[in-house]
Amino acid sequence: MATVGPASWEPKAIRALLEAGADVVRVNLAHGTKEEHAAAVLNAREQARELGRVVGILADLPGPKMRTGPVAGDEVELHPGQIFTLTNEDVEGDSTRVSTTLDDAGALCQVDEEIYLADGEIVLTVKDIKDGDVITEVRRGGRLRSRKGMHIPRAERKVEAFTHDDRAALDEALALKVDFVGLSFVRDEHDIERVKEALPRKGRKPLVIAKIETATAIEHLIEIVSAADAVMVARGDLGIQMPLQMVPLLQKQIIAVCNDAGKPVITATQMLDSMTHSPLPTRAEAADVANAVIDGTHALMLSEETAIGDYPVETVTKMSEIAEASELVEGELLIEPLQAHMSDDRVSWAVAHAAVLAAEDLDVAAILCPTRSGSTPFRVAAFRPSMPIVGLSDKPETLGALTLVWGVTPLQVDQPEEGQSVDQDVERTWRSAKQAGIVRQGDRVAIVAGSPGRRAGRTDYMRIAKVT
Repeated sequence: MATVGPASWEPKAIRALLEAGADVVRVNLAHGTKEEHAAAVLNAREQARELGRVVGILADLPGPKMRTGPVAGDEVELHPGQIFTLTNEDVEGDSTRVSTTLDDAGALCQVDEEIYLADGEIVLTVKDIKDGDVITEVRRGGRLRSRKGMHIPRAERKVEAFTHDDRAALDEALALKVDFVGLSFVRDEHDIERVKEALPRKGRKPLVIAKIETATAIEHLIEIVSAADAVMVARGDLGIQMPLQMVPLLQKQIIAVCNDAGKPVITATQMLDSMTHSPLPTRAEAADVANAVIDGTHALMLSEETAIGDYPVETVTKMSEIAEASELVEGELLIEPLQAHMSDDRVSWAVAHAAVLAAEDLDVAAILCPTRSGSTPFRVAAFRPSMPIVGLSDKPETLGALTLVWGVTPLQVDQPEEGQSVDQDVERTWRSAKQAGIVRQGDRVAIVAGSPGRRAGRTDYMRIAKVT
C-alpha cells in the first residue's frame, strides 16, 4: 500500500509504483487539495487499467489530529527545563508559547501529565492550567516547527473520532468512489458504526478501516475488529499513546485477532523510513517488514517513503522483495490461521477451509472464487493456501476491496448470465482464468463459490476441475 504525494502524484510515478508491486494507492485527505486527490485517484485507475491491473484506493480521513499553531520563522528550539505555554490565544508561536488547533486544551489535560509535540520528539510536563492555557515544563527539548502533531495521552476519550471535517472528507471520498476509508483515533466499535451510518444505503460503499492508535482502542480491540471491515496497526501514534516497548507485542496481538476473525490487517508507519532519503533500508527495517509478514499481516503500508521521499519506486520494490522472501521457509507456510471468532457464517467458513485442504492435498494451480461481495476469497485467504487465490467479479467495488486481501488476485469478468447452473458457472470460471493467463490447459483448479438460489451459507460449494 503506497501513499501518494508530491513525489508520486504524476501518472508516470504512479505507474512505476504499480509496476514495482503496489496494490493499493493511499490518499491522505489531511494533506493536499481536492483537485490533487481527484487527479491522483484518476491517474492510479488509468495506469492500472493500461497495465491490465486492478488497483485499490484508500482515502484516509483527517481525524481529530491535534496540532500546534504557526511559529515565527517556521521553527523554534525548545530546551529542557524551560517553561512553555500552550495557549488558547490566536498568536504566532515563539520560544515561550504556541497556539493549538484545540478549542480548550486545558480541558483535555491534567497537572503532572505529559504532552508530546512534533509527533513525540518533544516532551512537556503539565505544571498548571490557567484560564484554559496549559503551563508546561520542557522535559525533552527539540525543534518545534509550525503546525506539527501534538498528543495528549488518553485525551481521545474526550475527542470525537468522526469529526465534522471527517464528514466533509467522507463526502469527498464517496465522490471519488474509493474502495476504503481510514478512520483515525478509533476508540470503540461505536466510532465505526457512526461512519457506516453516514455511508449511502444503496450503491457503492467503501469498506471502513479502523486505525488502531490509542490505548482505548486496545481495550476494545475485539469489538472494533468485529465492527470494522479491516484494521490498520498505526504504530506512530500507538507508540506515543502506549509505552514504546509494548508496540511490537501489540502489533502481534492486533494481527492475531484480525486473522482469527478473518479480517484484513495492515501494518503501517516507518516500515522503511530510512528510504525516504536513502536508496537502501537498514537491516532492522528489513527485519521489521519480514516480521510483520510472518505475523500474518495482509498488507504493508508506506507513508512518507512514497509520498515525499527521494526513492518511492525503489522503496516499493524493496518492500515487495522482502515480503515475498518472508512468506515461505523451505516451502512451509509460516502461519496457521485460527477459527476462534469465525462464527458469522459457519457453513461458509467450513466450505472455505475444506477447499483449502483439498487444494493443498491435490496441489492445484489456483483457487478460483467467483464472487459478488468478495466474502468467499476473504475466507479462503484466511487459511493462507500456498497457491494463488483469484477473486472473479464484475463489480468494481468488489475488485477494489480484494486488492487489500492477502494472496488474492482480483480478476474482472463479465456479469454472469441469469439462471446459470453450477456446472456452467464452474466452466465459465476456469475459462476466464485461462483467458487471463492465470492457469493453463491441463491444470487442476479448485473453484469455491455460492450456488444459485437458496443456500445454507453464502459460500456453499467447492469443485475440483481440470482446465481443457
